[in-house]
Amino acid sequence: MNEHPEYDLPEVGEAPKAEPVIEPAAEAEPLPTPEPAAPAMDAAPTPPEPKPPVYRSPAYVPPRPPYYSMPRQTPPPAKQPAPPKKKKRKGLGLAVAAIALCCGLIGSICGGLLVGFAMRTLDKEDAQLHATAPNSPGQATEEDFEINTVRPSVQVPGTELSADGLYTPAQVYANNVSAVVGIANEATSYNVFGQASETASSGSGFIISPNGEILTNYHVVEGAQKLTVTLYDGREYNAKVLGFEAASDVALIKIEETNLPYVTLGDSETLFVGDEVAAIGNPLGELTYSMTVGYVSAMDRYVNTDGTPINMMQIDAAINSGNSGGPLFDMHGTVVGIITAKYSGTTGSGTTIEGIGFAIPINDITAILTDLRENGAVLDRAYMGVKVSTVTQSDIDRFGFPHGVLIESVDEGGAAEKAGLKKGDILLKLEDQTLVAYEDLSAGLKSYRAGDTATLTVHRDGKELTLEIEFDAKPIAQETEPETEPETEFDPWDYIFPGG
Repeated sequence: MNEHPEYDLPEVGEAPKAEPVIEPAAEAEPLPTPEPAAPAMDAAPTPPEPKPPVYRSPAYVPPRPPYYSMPRQTPPPAKQPAPPKKKKRKGLGLAVAAIALCCGLIGSICGGLLVGFAMRTLDKEDAQLHATAPNSPGQATEEDFEINTVRPSVQVPGTELSADGLYTPAQVYANNVSAVVGIANEATSYNVFGQASETASSGSGFIISPNGEILTNYHVVEGAQKLTVTLYDGREYNAKVLGFEAASDVALIKIEETNLPYVTLGDSETLFVGDEVAAIGNPLGELTYSMTVGYVSAMDRYVNTDGTPINMMQIDAAINSGNSGGPLFDMHGTVVGIITAKYSGTTGSGTTIEGIGFAIPINDITAILTDLRENGAVLDRAYMGVKVSTVTQSDIDRFGFPHGVLIESVDEGGAAEKAGLKKGDILLKLEDQTLVAYEDLSAGLKSYRAGDTATLTVHRDGKELTLEIEFDAKPIAQETEPETEPETEFDPWDYIFPGG
């Protein structure tokens, strides 16, 4: 209902009704006033007759505006007169602008001259470089492919070496990525019931000669029925295994092609903790030819990946599945290691492990490269003919044994028996190398070949003895020595290729 019945407001959505116009009523004509009679002298005064009421129309009141009327606008305030502007001096500003413009033109001309001179100098140096370095990557000859020990001198266009002769990571990548390959492994595995299943895995590798020799990890090609190598330019080749050593986790494979770009093998002995390194590979088997950069975190870590300790360097460059077998470069652009494993998972307290990767030093690989190429295996590894384990802390506390390597058994007629070693002896030293755990002995034996001799320091019945041993050749079927695996709380080693 309308609160004001005197107004007939339209409903919402209706057209407004026409406002009624209220006109004032016509004024009534005044009645004639009779002439008063003359009062009699002796008569009583007559009271005046009351005047008749005068009817007037009510004052006109305009109706309220309907609810849809526009609000009343307040007139804007009067503008204040603006203060008079001060006149600016234009002469000084124009002079400054002219001087700045002239300086800019002169600077541009000088900069262009300097850049042109620098580019001309670089072109001359590049021409001299190509004339004096015919064996740079991509221009190698067959005669010098076995171990290229000359540091690469190809520069990324438009850049120069630093004052200390080091490349930037970008230069290392540009100079060497064409020699990095992806490796796909198609294999057949069998379960305990003899049922076969097809498996596929992928890893990385790098070309070490122009005729298609490629280094990688053994676990990348293990059990392969078909190996496919993919080059940086997309070409694919079937590969064959030339040789491998499972105890070192190294394999040499080959594709049938010539004139291939190849890397330069460096010297891992020149590395120090804190040196910058770069890894190139195929993480996850999909992110091909990726590079990660980090630093050497530690040297001479004996890492047990499959029951056999391997000497490795520790790095903090990001390592993922698929990087296995790829090259690790120093900032000279040379290969100083093969990416092999990473430490992953969590500790017993739940702490996540991050940034711990491992690479086999390249010097350990070049020492056996000729054997792998010519024989398909390392035929004359030093062999003692013993089964050993690490002296436990409980035995040290209970019996007072020293830290060392305990001999659990001795092969009849083997090198150890001929040297006079017995069951229960504790090996303390191999030449000058102190033996604290069986990993130390396994790593130390890799420096010797069959026929070599060494001095052993032995603890027996509370006394120290010195014995001389002449090593035998390690049997090909003998995968590990020593044979005992260390005790671990968890097994976080992650072989870095999908499906393996």
